[in-house]
Amino acid sequence: MSIQKLIFWDIDGTLIHCGSDGRKALNRTFYELYNIENAFESSDIGGAMDSMILSGIMKSHSIGKDQLPKIVRHYQKVLEDVLANNKEKRILPGVPELLRTIHHSNSSENALLTSNLRIGAMTKLNSMGLGDFFKLGGFGDEPGEKWDAAYACIREAEEMYDTVFSRDQIFLIGDSVYDIECAAKLGIKSIAVGTGWTDAESLLAHKPDHFFPDLSDTEEVLKAIDL
Repeated sequence: MSIQKLIFWDIDGTLIHCGSDGRKALNRTFYELYNIENAFESSDIGGAMDSMILSGIMKSHSIGKDQLPKIVRHYQKVLEDVLANNKEKRILPGVPELLRTIHHSNSSENALLTSNLRIGAMTKLNSMGLGDFFKLGGFGDEPGEKWDAAYACIREAEEMYDTVFSRDQIFLIGDSVYDIECAAKLGIKSIAVGTGWTDAESLLAHKPDHFFPDLSDTEEVLKAIDL
């Protein structure tokens, strides 16, 4: 198998919609463990990656770094419960067919690119039966920006498949301006989708390589990635 294309997927607002379940689970985690109410809203949070959010909350409430493994374990359990009780969560249009087509292709591979912790990302996707499509990903477990996580994932993929990916054969599908900016920073192709929280006008103003209101026209989306 000769993998030549890497397709990065954002999660929330791109693959799935589960509302603010991640934030709810985070707040509940700190309340149950430390009796801190509204930890997310009441803390000095200095970055978008989940690791930086956790660090900001812990610093704001003088929680030692040695507590992090316990916090992450509890967060996973709480997130599983929150997701199980969310009757409104859903997979977004076109996603299953696109994931299957890419997964079964001999030339392409799905990968995640998210600010979520790996354990949070996979908990969300597994709750909707999508986890098995992803063996690669860039996650929010380390400080930095999304493109830092992407660089690490690209290196991992190149080692896994013993290849060097041409930047024009790497795509990032996402619903935010940040995703478009991330793709530009990496020198890869951006596919913006209007199923998240950013309006189409704002997305188009940042000049993605492709834009779709949603991913239901799978034939056109696959054409954009030349599959």
